[in-house]
Amino acid sequence: MKVLLVEDEQSMLFTLSNLLKHRGYKVIAAHSAEKGLEELGDDQVDLVISDLRLPGMDGISLIAEVRERCEDVVPIIISAYGTLGNAIDALKLSVCDFLRKPFDLSTFEETLSRAEERRKQLLAYKKYILDLKENLLGEERRRTMLSRFVSKHVVDRIMSSGELPARAGQTQEVSVLFADISDFTGLSEKLDQKSLVFIVNTFYAALENVMVQNGGSLDKFMGDGIMMVFGNCKSSQNNAANALGAAVEIQGKMDKIRRELQRFELPEISIHIGVCTGMATACSIGTEKRLAYTHIGDAVNLAKRLQDLAGPGEILVSEATVTELADSVDSIPGLVGLHPLQPLAIKGKKKQVVVYKAEFAIPHGNGK
Repeated sequence: MKVLLVEDEQSMLFTLSNLLKHRGYKVIAAHSAEKGLEELGDDQVDLVISDLRLPGMDGISLIAEVRERCEDVVPIIISAYGTLGNAIDALKLSVCDFLRKPFDLSTFEETLSRAEERRKQLLAYKKYILDLKENLLGEERRRTMLSRFVSKHVVDRIMSSGELPARAGQTQEVSVLFADISDFTGLSEKLDQKSLVFIVNTFYAALENVMVQNGGSLDKFMGDGIMMVFGNCKSSQNNAANALGAAVEIQGKMDKIRRELQRFELPEISIHIGVCTGMATACSIGTEKRLAYTHIGDAVNLAKRLQDLAGPGEILVSEATVTELADSVDSIPGLVGLHPLQPLAIKGKKKQVVVYKAEFAIPHGNGK
C-alpha cells in the first residue's frame, strides 16, 4: 500500500515515516501540503496522513485535494489543536480517524489497522458496484440476444432461473407457423451462393417484423424456411388468430420482397405456409456441448406437414386452428375465408386429416 504523509514537525515526520515503512508501506513524505501534492503527482495512494495545521494549505484542504485525484483514499488527521469544528470538517471528508497529539505509537498502529480495514472495505464495495454494473449490462445484452430467438415470457423464465428450460420443459397449447420458399432447390441450381443468401435474408427480414407485431417468437431458421410459435396470449383463440394473421400478412409482404429482389435482377419467389394449433413442449434439446431451444410435439409436426403440402402462395390451416378461431375469423385483416379441402393423408397420421385452405385478399398498397 502507498501512503502520503504530511507533517511539518520534522521529528514526527521521520518517526511516522519509518514506522510506516516498517509495516511495508511505500511512503511519500513531505513537510507541507503543497510539497506533498507535488511529489504525489498523478500517482494513486491508499492512505493520506496529515497534520491539521500546516504552513500554507491545511490538512483538511489537502485531503479534499487528494480525494479529487484518489477517490478511494482513506484519510487520517493528526493534530494538537483538535476542535469540534475541525472534527466536523474531518467527518465531512469521511476521515477514518482524528488523532490528538501527543499519541503513543501503539495508538497510531491501531489507527493504521482500522484505516487498512476501511481501505479493504472501500475496495470490496467498489468491486461489488463494478460487478453489479457489469452483471446488469451483461444481463441486458443476454436478454437482448435471447429476445431475438424466443418470446418475452421465455426470456423472463430463462433470465430468472439462470438456465435454459429443462429438457422436459413446459407443455402448453400453441399455434405453430412454418413458412418456406417454394422451389428453393431449383433456385439453388441456378444462382450463386451470395445471391441465395441475399434472397433468404431478404425473406427473413420481411418476416421478422410480422412475427413480432403478431406476438410470435422465433423458434428456428431452417435454411430457406422459418418456424414461429404463437403462445404468449392466455387465450388459445388469440394465439390461433395471431398465427393465421401473421401468415396472411406474410403473403401480403411478398410483392414488396419481389420488388426488392428485382432491384438486384434476382428471380421472383413465392412461399408456402402451414399453420397448426395444439399441444407442444418448449424445451432444450441436444447434447451437453450443444443445446438448442425449441418446441416439439404433434402440433409442430403437423404444421410442418401442412407447409410441405401447401402450393406456392398458399396457406394451409389445421382443423384445430379453425376450431380455435371460432368467431374471430372476421377480425383477421386480409382473410376472406377458410375453405375445407378433401381430407388428406398425412405422413405419420393413421387417419386422414381435415385441412383448410386460407383465402386472402391483399389490400392495395400492402407491404409498401
